[in-house]
Amino acid sequence: MTDNNRPQSQVRTFIWAIVLGFVGFVCGAMGQSLLLAQMDNAAPVLGVIIGPIGLAVGAYLGELSTRYHLSTRQNLIFLAIAVVVGSVGTLYLTVSEYNPAIRLVDAEVVSCEQVDQLLASQTKWWSDWAVRVAREGHRKPRPNWEQEIPDMLRAQPGVVLTIRIHQEAWVREQKWRWGEISKRVDSWKSVNETKQVFATIAGPGPAPLSACDHFVIGERRFSALAWENTNVEPPNKLQDFLWLYALQQVPPEYIQHIPKSK
Repeated sequence: MTDNNRPQSQVRTFIWAIVLGFVGFVCGAMGQSLLLAQMDNAAPVLGVIIGPIGLAVGAYLGELSTRYHLSTRQNLIFLAIAVVVGSVGTLYLTVSEYNPAIRLVDAEVVSCEQVDQLLASQTKWWSDWAVRVAREGHRKPRPNWEQEIPDMLRAQPGVVLTIRIHQEAWVREQKWRWGEISKRVDSWKSVNETKQVFATIAGPGPAPLSACDHFVIGERRFSALAWENTNVEPPNKLQDFLWLYALQQVPPEYIQHIPKSK
């Protein structure tokens, strides 16, 4: 490279580095806010990471554009292509991680118990929490929450089941800013996990002698575990109040993902 070409190389290197570094930072930091209905807390960090990477890649490509004696027009064309590729690639990285929504499980019922014992311990925990946050003064507990506990029990009768999970597959979703929801279902994998879940009691016919009579100990079947976040504290839904996933039937749209018995 001659001395006359050195300033041109430096200018091109600078332009490529600044442009691609800026594209990486902006798309990384703001991509989720542009495309998703809800941002991840780590979104700005992605911009801080990708920005310097774009800066380094831009500097390298700018140096190459001079080394291969690209004309000004060719340099602009390749720079535009690099901007498009960098933007699309960075935006893909910001939204490619889908959020877990429903856990499909192949599980066996190990035991069943009334909610009373767990309800008592959780009520004490929420009482202690309410005293603590009231003292700190930065949040206020939901008013009259203790008086509404009987209403929660009547509105959502159920039991606490202990289940042993043999297989699982997560349903993951991404909520886009324009209202559409994309969903993916993971491949099934073997697990060995024992977990407490909340199971509602519903269905026609006379009530059995015990709420646990609705369930057969040792029964194994495919079900769905769902989490319902009520976004109030203390929660006004029994499942959320107890900090338990709800055991449900597999939604019809996911029946096709259930493994066929051999």
